[in-house]
Amino acid sequence: MKRLFFLSTFLSVFLLYQPKTFGQYSFPNNTLTLDSIQLNEIFSEGSNQVDDGRIQTNSINPPLPTPSLTTQVSRTVEKIWQLELSGTQDENQISVAYDLISGKNNPDRLSNEKDSNEINVSITPIAPVIDPNAAKRILYGGAIFNLDLSNIKTSGSYSGKLMITFTGI
Repeated sequence: MKRLFFLSTFLSVFLLYQPKTFGQYSFPNNTLTLDSIQLNEIFSEGSNQVDDGRIQTNSINPPLPTPSLTTQVSRTVEKIWQLELSGTQDENQISVAYDLISGKNNPDRLSNEKDSNEINVSITPIAPVIDPNAAKRILYGGAIFNLDLSNIKTSGSYSGKLMITFTGI
């Protein structure tokens, strides 16, 4: 008798439940590639140069300036994902969170496959907006990736997995 009651309760709840339609997700690019970091982003222009310097016995005249080294670089990606909204979905209720995992399974980092170097990354979401040029209601969003290069020792390609979580849809 208990099994029959459980089965009928399960079926009535299951049959009456209507899943919410979430819209259609799309990720314009399955691989997100950030722009390469250029030398002038790390060293300010002219900070490591001496014009008409002369080397004397044990000094350089004029002395070399203290190098100006920047270890923080940002990359902005305006459109990482897009979501087609239904007519009743409120775009103001939708929020997005980004989680980054390195190839070595460390959170908030990008890793280099060749060695143990990792770049610390903080991600600032860009508020989702409706595409004004789309024929349908298309919501899209992006993020600012703040890269901390202070712990890396080698140049090269760094990678990780970006997970995007939507709430309020």
